[in-house]
Amino acid sequence: MNQIVTVGTSHHVAPLDFRERLSFSENQLTDAFQLLAEHPDVREAAILSTCNRVEVYAVTHSEDGCDVLSDFLSNYHQIKLQQLGKFTYSHQNLDAVHHLFNVTASLDSMVVGEPQILGQVKEAYAQSLAAGATGNVLNRLFTKAISVGKRVRTETNIAAGAVSISYAAVELAKKIFQSLEDKTVAIIGAGEMSELTAQHLVKNNVSKVIVANRTYQRAVDIAKKFNGIPLAYDADLSFLVEADIVISSTDAPHYLIDRPALAEIMRQRKHRYMFLIDIAVPRDIDPEVDKVENAFLYNIDDLETVVASNLKDRGQEAEIAIQIVKEEVAKFHTRLQILEVNPIIKALHQQFQGVASKELETCLDKAQLNPKQQKMVEAMTQSIIKKLLHQPTAHLRQIALNPDLIGTVNDANDDYVQYVHALHEIFGLEQTAGTNDVEE
Repeated sequence: MNQIVTVGTSHHVAPLDFRERLSFSENQLTDAFQLLAEHPDVREAAILSTCNRVEVYAVTHSEDGCDVLSDFLSNYHQIKLQQLGKFTYSHQNLDAVHHLFNVTASLDSMVVGEPQILGQVKEAYAQSLAAGATGNVLNRLFTKAISVGKRVRTETNIAAGAVSISYAAVELAKKIFQSLEDKTVAIIGAGEMSELTAQHLVKNNVSKVIVANRTYQRAVDIAKKFNGIPLAYDADLSFLVEADIVISSTDAPHYLIDRPALAEIMRQRKHRYMFLIDIAVPRDIDPEVDKVENAFLYNIDDLETVVASNLKDRGQEAEIAIQIVKEEVAKFHTRLQILEVNPIIKALHQQFQGVASKELETCLDKAQLNPKQQKMVEAMTQSIIKKLLHQPTAHLRQIALNPDLIGTVNDANDDYVQYVHALHEIFGLEQTAGTNDVEE
């Protein structure tokens, strides 16, 4: 019977250089899908490849489906199986379903609740579908996984709140200004954290960026990224008069902005709100600045407190999301079981229908029946077929849906396997292809 399997790697188990080696570019996907399609045991396939994870999903005939995918990854990327096994994980059937649902719900992400992964899964599924690599099982699996991701975001606040220093700064700025449009950002010192914070602010539509740095060329390099204005920093703080948001991160041994200097700047600004973010250690801005009217100062500890609080809130929301995922896995489990028995039920009906059609044709050729009588005989024949097949099909579904069974239908106990085998033997059924050939 068919097996749902996945083999992959992520930030949880592998360093960046290994994830890079295992990743698939968009140009590589076509060849990868072709190779998977040519494998005799692979019926369907999908590939999810992002900066933090690479996962191959497949529906296989083989009970060793995970080995099939490991061999594929090893051969395609020229990585020895021993090394591959060190930095990859594998899941089968219900565990594979559970894993994908966790991924789309962002429960497996580096930052729980991050929104990017759902879009990445959508894109991966769309690419796999366009390549003709997926079929009935993976189409249903990925469609449901995406639906689960959406449900988690709708019914929980797992994505609420900033969980990085730069995001926290942006959220605080929004609380002060409500809208960041038409606001000017001044960066003092061109460090990585300042740049990242400015990047998030620009994404939130600030209109102007000023970069002041002691090394002018560095200011030029950073300003280019934001279409901003570079300045050679000195003791003159007059450029802050037009700044609504100030980000300071230098290695200066003393305060660059003190209370008297900022008070004068605020007077020239006519006391329009100013949001100052001091992420330097030691601090660049005198804490007394916070006492200046309409000046709001936050340091690195303030931002980390916001982040910690939001992480705690996300952890609580994650518990709700975990229960949603469990519920959805159980529902999909039932759906898989029904899909697994449908081909057998279909084969039974086709077998009976074929015999009945031949006998009915012979009967109608010999009998002199009017159209109304023919319809009555045909209806009676269909009724007999339904009644004869009702008990075996009902029993088959009952075994498949027995809650005592562990795992998917593929892992069902001997009663299920023996019953299916008996149906094939008794009624002379052809071996059914599996869930790919059946629609609900």
